[in-house]
Amino acid sequence: MRSHRPLHHRIRYLPLLLSWASVACLAGADDSSSVPSDPMLTALKTDGSTISGRLRLLDPVKGATLVVDDKEKFVSIPLNALVKLTREGSTPPISSEGAIILFPDGDRLNRSVIGPAGETSIEVQSFALGTITVPLDSVLALVLAPPLEADAIHALNARIREEPRTTEVLWLANGDKLTGGLLGLDEKKVSFQPQAGKVEIERSGVVALAFDPKLVNYPAPKEPYLEITCVDGSKLGVTAAHVEGGNIVAQTRFGQPVKIPLGEFAQMHTKNGPVAYLSERAPTLTKYVGYLGPTRPVRTNQAIDGQPIRLASRLYDRGLGTQSRTYLAYRLESGVKRFQALVGVDDRAGPLGSVVFRVVVDGKERFASPAMSVNDTPRPVDVDVTGAQTLVLITDFGERGEVRDHADWAEARLIR
Repeated sequence: MRSHRPLHHRIRYLPLLLSWASVACLAGADDSSSVPSDPMLTALKTDGSTISGRLRLLDPVKGATLVVDDKEKFVSIPLNALVKLTREGSTPPISSEGAIILFPDGDRLNRSVIGPAGETSIEVQSFALGTITVPLDSVLALVLAPPLEADAIHALNARIREEPRTTEVLWLANGDKLTGGLLGLDEKKVSFQPQAGKVEIERSGVVALAFDPKLVNYPAPKEPYLEITCVDGSKLGVTAAHVEGGNIVAQTRFGQPVKIPLGEFAQMHTKNGPVAYLSERAPTLTKYVGYLGPTRPVRTNQAIDGQPIRLASRLYDRGLGTQSRTYLAYRLESGVKRFQALVGVDDRAGPLGSVVFRVVVDGKERFASPAMSVNDTPRPVDVDVTGAQTLVLITDFGERGEVRDHADWAEARLIR
């Protein structure tokens, strides 16, 4: 199945689950100019300012150019000055429609039809992106039958990503798991080789197939690149992105071209540039001080309850989920200029949660929120840390101990 695996581990055939014709792919316009139907986007710059408009151009060197008003006024933002572009009023959902292909670093293809597989690649028909050829050695897992509920989908995906394994693993519908090697998969059954001997399982009884993470080949580009999320929640890291005929045309991290219709665009983050997310580095020191009992440990890219970070009905892929009272200390390297985040009480916390967010730089408090509840609008944080050596994020008690203090530091980041 993968070039570095024995032949008996390779997928021989993977049939279509749906007709290729049943999957819609939006067609673009004949030129790259913005039209009134293009989505309105908000650009967040590294200096904390924002600007809204429609995407006109996207260039690895020149950056993103927006049409900012009806008079065709153009504003260009270099990629090294851009944190993200966000579609107004859009938050990528978690969908149970179709299969899900999981890649490392949170990348994924939602609402997909898995097509025929060869020795080294698999054809995937994405609802948002059309037909994509995916190298098998780039895949972390195939979720063939996602649960119906969004929370259950997130929990399953998180377990698949986080649980250690050194073999291929079948997640079965009855709750069991089998470890071993995949022999084949067709429209009716999955052939698998656990230690006890070959088994054939009806496809309807298989939820997911997970691969050994150590054998996955999904390198991050050394140069700055973009991470694009679609309205169906699909997310891919891409390079050489540009606007062409109403689409963003780019190269994926697994080396294949992709065409993303602007109508399917939800948001874009810059990567490997001046923006460094704290969820991608370990704190120098972590300390928990519970009110009456122990405080739950910080979660990376999840709220404290293990569900997606959600503030004011918007989902965030990155951030830190904490509970009062938590101290997270980070050592700052030379060249870091700002700390930024969006803070608030997670939507799932309910009315009892009350949290104060504090930012301490070299022993001095530089930011303190009032006591915040789920009813308060999330607050942006932008603190100058030029020349500083230490940064401490404190999730503090608000008005009622630590009850339901589900505190989110969404997209907590350093600007270099």
